[in-house]
Amino acid sequence: MKRILVADDMPTVFEQVREIVGDRYELVTAETGDETVAKARSEKPDVILLDMFMDDDMSEAVLKRLKSDDEIKGIPVILTASDATIMAISKYYKIGAADFVKKPFVENVLFRRIDVVCALKDDGHLDLI
Repeated sequence: MKRILVADDMPTVFEQVREIVGDRYELVTAETGDETVAKARSEKPDVILLDMFMDDDMSEAVLKRLKSDDEIKGIPVILTASDATIMAISKYYKIGAADFVKKPFVENVLFRRIDVVCALKDDGHLDLI
């Protein structure tokens, strides 16, 4: 079973994701930037869902840490937010984010984004996005 690391400072998001994808993916959660990086290293998830606006640490800095660490930089990161601008999302793409999903999550959209990113990773084609 593939593993998703859900990084968000709102525990209700963990439950939303668990309800949508919990029967198809193993979920690991993190509520801070430091915890996100530590769990990415220890749990080796197949994909990370990263809230763009976590309170303790700007997610931009978290994404930079994830993408500069040789041990975990290959893990694709899907950004999540309810009110991100296209300019903000574009900035994160330049740092190395693979995709973006708007909150609140729509079941088939979240499934599709995760499935596509995981398939591209498995096939060695993450550079296509």
